[in-house]
Amino acid sequence: MSKLVVITGASAGVGKEIADIMASKKWDLVLAARSENKLADIASDLSAKYGVSVKICPVDLASADGPEKLHDYCKSNNLNPDMLINNAGCGLFGESIALADRVVGMLHLNIDALTKLCYLFGSDMAQRGSGDILNLGSIAGNQPTAYFASYAASKTYVLTYSLGLRHEMKKYGVNVTCCQPGYIRTDFDNSCGITSEKYKKFSYRNGMSARAVAKCAVSSVMHKRSYVRAGFSNKCAAFFSGLIPKNFLAWILEKSISSMTKDSRK
Repeated sequence: MSKLVVITGASAGVGKEIADIMASKKWDLVLAARSENKLADIASDLSAKYGVSVKICPVDLASADGPEKLHDYCKSNNLNPDMLINNAGCGLFGESIALADRVVGMLHLNIDALTKLCYLFGSDMAQRGSGDILNLGSIAGNQPTAYFASYAASKTYVLTYSLGLRHEMKKYGVNVTCCQPGYIRTDFDNSCGITSEKYKKFSYRNGMSARAVAKCAVSSVMHKRSYVRAGFSNKCAAFFSGLIPKNFLAWILEKSISSMTKDSRK
């Protein structure tokens, strides 16, 4: 029988590429995101290309009952996922006091929704005695980052929660993996409110393709790794930043980002 994977944030970027990779491995899919039209197009393409079953669940996971809607959809359709991939997430750029309560919505998606999905689907996996959970974090989660303060903190949660959950779930036969990418060549910069062309050029120059990140993420969970930092340069950056005192690292990052984005703050 084919295995089944639920992928959130599957309408674009890394999520879309993960869906393609999993379909190529002959996994059936449940794709979740807000855009029904985009999901329908992707489902049609993947089904025709790989001959797998692709179902869609249009849902806003940042809403209070979003995770429950996705879980209920699977239950009502007798779908029992062998794997959950928590890829949905968003970022916000700017001074925290200026972002105000917009941060709350981001935290609902990056933290609350991911946690709910882990315990909803994780409980089902624990009862069956098998399953995999992949949570997409970020290299930003390893460092205090000015102008991305709440986003970076939310990704710190993703890593520490994933590692703790991994050891809780091991006795039930369930694996939990966290993948930490760095810059990715997607629409992330625009969607989180960055207008600085200098920063965008830096991000693109140092970024990985969505496909490369997706390959790393899928490989990491397939090999049941605890956590993986995607890309050699990100591994190096994470290692050396770990040697720097946190407060000094925060100062360095504030000066660096402030300098790169001053063209958008004139």
